[in-house]
Amino acid sequence: MMRKLLLLLSLLSAWAFSAEIKNVDYSCGSKDCSLKFQFASAKNLPNFFQKYDAGKHQLTIGFSDTKLVSGDASYVVDAKSKGLRSVRIFTDASFKVPLLNFEFDVGPDIHNDKNPVSLSKGKYFVISFPKTKSASWSLKKAVAENAKASEVKSVAAKKAKSDSLKAAKLKAEAEKKAKSDSIAAAKKAKADSLKAAKLKAEAEKKAKSDSIAAAKKAKADSIAAAKQARLDSIREEKEQSKKKVVSALIEGIQEMTGIQSHGIEQFRIDTDSDIELSMVQNREKSSIIHVNVPGPKKTPMFNVSTSNIVKSVTWMSSGLRIQLQKNVQPLILVYKGSLILQISHMAKTPGFVCYMAKPSGVYVRKWTNPSAVTESFADFSKNMDQDKKKLVTVSQSFGLRPVARNLIVVAEATPFLTKPSENAQELETLEFGVRLEDIELDGLYHKVRLGSKIGYVNRRAVSFPDELSAVQSERLKQIALEKGGTLDSNAVHFDRPIEERISYSSFGRRDPFIEIKGLMEEGINIDQVELVGIIWESEVPIAILAETKNPSVSYAVKEGDRILNGKVLKITQTDVLFLLQEFGVSRRYSMSLPDKYGRDAK
Repeated sequence: MMRKLLLLLSLLSAWAFSAEIKNVDYSCGSKDCSLKFQFASAKNLPNFFQKYDAGKHQLTIGFSDTKLVSGDASYVVDAKSKGLRSVRIFTDASFKVPLLNFEFDVGPDIHNDKNPVSLSKGKYFVISFPKTKSASWSLKKAVAENAKASEVKSVAAKKAKSDSLKAAKLKAEAEKKAKSDSIAAAKKAKADSLKAAKLKAEAEKKAKSDSIAAAKKAKADSIAAAKQARLDSIREEKEQSKKKVVSALIEGIQEMTGIQSHGIEQFRIDTDSDIELSMVQNREKSSIIHVNVPGPKKTPMFNVSTSNIVKSVTWMSSGLRIQLQKNVQPLILVYKGSLILQISHMAKTPGFVCYMAKPSGVYVRKWTNPSAVTESFADFSKNMDQDKKKLVTVSQSFGLRPVARNLIVVAEATPFLTKPSENAQELETLEFGVRLEDIELDGLYHKVRLGSKIGYVNRRAVSFPDELSAVQSERLKQIALEKGGTLDSNAVHFDRPIEERISYSSFGRRDPFIEIKGLMEEGINIDQVELVGIIWESEVPIAILAETKNPSVSYAVKEGDRILNGKVLKITQTDVLFLLQEFGVSRRYSMSLPDKYGRDAK
């Protein structure tokens, strides 16, 4: 019993002489930073130690048998400081003598536990650290701020609880009202449903009655209409039998036409069904052309007395048998339902001669002017009736040829892009003369294939083979020759089907088979202008055209601008391509800038 009493007295004595820390301050001066521990008394100061953990960047300062007025806690003092950042204060009672530990998270300026220690005014225990930019702080102030924050939090919690109770009460009242409204709405919906069902039954009854009446009326009308249609059919057959005219041509042949003018003569047959080139046979072996289009079993002959190309046409069961004049070898164009034969022929009398065979009859018109006086078009038109108005021009060559989807780079260099956008990733740079397979046009960009790669190029940087200027063609030929081949040997070969285009060279003349239906569209006449410049650096390329006879008159055009009977299709750095639509026939025409010696490069 005496032993226990002595032990209790020793513990009370030890507690009476324990050290007490009232506050901790941290500040930085001109030479260093100091951490100051303020003890309640200068007597019985405790033992202490420093311990630095390099792996955790932690500095622990411990005091033996010491207590802290504010108790255990954790504070963030300066999270971005290169010195002391945060502190955790706790008592370690695992030893015989309890330790009060201050565990600091530190920055790079504190990297050991050899920091100088000193006493100030007897009761201030000071640890010095290297100078750094850190905010000053006080443990007593931090405790006060935490207490204030706790109080604010407590008040907020009480208010939140009060608000929650109030919201729950309002919710219960709202649910009660909603339930009442729902019962009322259900009663009203039931009443409306019964009313709607009654109206629907009445409407169905009326509709059934109306349907029966309509069916009876429709049946009576149908019988009357059938009787009237039969009477009308009999009357129409009688009238047709009286008016029936024997056709000058067989069924399936729309028209046979011949034209002689300006040193060219053409003979044309139009059929209801399409004619393929494979249907035209034996034109090389003799002066007879067979066209395998359906014909009658009889073989009447149509003599063409005014033609220098065709002597006669015979209707045979296997098709048409065309007898040519002696020693005539015409050019042949087959397009859809038309067969055209053409030769060069110098007429004895200047002018225009047209002979035409239609199912309604055969017509011959001669427009000649032996006088040396040149007539104006206005005077010439006054002397013709409406059926005779034709503007006569003749093409000197026809050709139907396959064209592959072959694009050629005509710019000095252009990017090969992953997407149709100037900001897209560039796969590689394509130089002049590179051949590409065109897949489709996407706005300002062509989607193309280069080997196994698929990408996009700006449409201004590429051209189709039939859009090339003479300068570009010559340059491509030179590139091919340097590689030991020809221009054709450089072509790209595709596995996919090719498209067909009509190559039609008009040499400035117009098609005599096309009838004029009104005045030509107004605009710049490209036959009377020349290309003098191209503004390429702008966002939209602009071509400068000047009149040939009056160079002081010039025009600025962009892609898509309208011209006489067409539009500007494309502008490159050296060429302008026009698309002309003249009387139902489309053709392309290009102009090139003169070369450096002043010669026209078209």
